Amino acid sequence: MGANSYPQDVERGLFEGNPLAGLIEGFCLTLDADGDLEARPVVHVQLRAGARLSAVEADQLAKVCQHGVQRQLDALDGDFAPLPEHGPAASELAIALHPYGSGPFADPSAIRDGYLVRGDGL
Repeated sequence: MGANSYPQDVERGLFEGNPLAGLIEGFCLTLDADGDLEARPVVHVQLRAGARLSAVEADQLAKVCQHGVQRQLDALDGDFAPLPEHGPAASELAIALHPYGSGPFADPSAIRDGYLVRGDGL
């Protein structure tokens, strides 16, 4: 993600204008490396306790979240512009949905300030 992308901007993108925002409990951010070792930004979204989504509903929520976050970051006048040294994958934003208390949310102490997943050196 661009150097000036902040969790508050991602939060606005997830919630503002999202008709499905009531299903979201919270989120955190990671950079995941793929097979070609390029880092890709991932927004992990935790669903509210008891929320059950079909595959179609989950896909719809992920797409609405992705478009909202991308729209918010694009509106920051270039703050989300990928840096050439980060490669083309840096602007490919992924959304990963997780049931309440699973995935990176299984250990709440691993998430710093409620937004960023702790990794080595954090």
